[in-house]
Amino acid sequence: MKTIFRNLAEKGKHLKRSLADLCLPCRCLNCNEEIAYSRVLFCHKCFEKIEFIEEPICNCCGSVFSVGKSHICGECLQQKWYFTRARSLVIYNEIVARAILSFKFGGKKEALKTFRTFKELSGMPEDIAHADFIVPVPLHEKRLRKRGFNQASLLALSFFPKEKDKIKNTMLFRKRKTIPQTGLDGSSRRKNIKNAFWVKDPEKIKGKNIILIDDVFTTGTTVNECARVLVKSGAKRVDVLTLARAER
Repeated sequence: MKTIFRNLAEKGKHLKRSLADLCLPCRCLNCNEEIAYSRVLFCHKCFEKIEFIEEPICNCCGSVFSVGKSHICGECLQQKWYFTRARSLVIYNEIVARAILSFKFGGKKEALKTFRTFKELSGMPEDIAHADFIVPVPLHEKRLRKRGFNQASLLALSFFPKEKDKIKNTMLFRKRKTIPQTGLDGSSRRKNIKNAFWVKDPEKIKGKNIILIDDVFTTGTTVNECARVLVKSGAKRVDVLTLARAER
């Protein structure tokens, strides 16, 4: 009996999806070309231009090497990172940027199923630590009210649909509003984000492994400051997972 109901429910989902496609056809997140229903909302030409991150990479920050084997990059030998490892799914190129911007600022949450598929297709997150908690990089409350959602929180739900109980949106807070990091150099980014975050209840994270979620790893300034605050509050380890990574 359960199997019958399950089959009926599945057929209902397909019917609902087909009707939705007839009324509101899917469109490519980059070029807006009409496409058939897909787990990836990109046309064939645009999808071919998306670069999934593969080894060789830096074992620490996840930057991509063109040849050779994975190893620690020169920057990580000099840079003080508070996270253990950072991994990203795809390279941040113009096509990925347009999809992320339409999601963040255009409210196109249908892009989330594409981002989830990116994680399913990518092998990069396999070497990050088992998480006790999954923590999205927080928005300031004023920006959250204006946007209506935290993109990092939705990405966390999309990446870890079976671990919703581990996702903690009220563990890390942004205590002051900062200007957007886009366009700032490394020094300005660090100054802008310094002491912008705080942990409400440090006792809950003592000795815990945490995966920190954000949309883009550019210089690593934001996630590193978040990791610093988490480690200072007692976290055993912080790994970073972002949707995309900007090339150096």
